[in-house]
Amino acid sequence: MHQMIALALTLIVALLLNGGAAAQMVSAGYWGGVIGSLLFGPLIVFYVVHTLVYFAVRLIRGKDRVLSYTRSRINYVGAVVAILGVLGAAAGPA
Repeated sequence: MHQMIALALTLIVALLLNGGAAAQMVSAGYWGGVIGSLLFGPLIVFYVVHTLVYFAVRLIRGKDRVLSYTRSRINYVGAVVAILGVLGAAAGPA
C-alpha cells in the first residue's frame, strides 16, 4: 500500500506541475517529451532511488529488520526524490 500511495502522489504532482508544458509539447507533436516528463522520468527516478535506499538500509540494518520491498516506508523517500526532480524540471528553463 505504501508503494501505491507514493507512486500515485508522484504521478499526480508530475501531472499538475508539467501539465502546461506537456500541452504545448503535444500541440507541437512532441509526444516523446510528454510521456517522458509525465510518466517514465518520475517512475524511473522513483524506482532507482527506492531500490538503492532499500538495499542500503537492508545491508545496514539486516534482512529481518526491514519490511518487504513494496510494504516498507522507504517508498516515501523515493517519492520525495522523484517529486524534487519533477519540481526541478518544472522550474527549469523551457
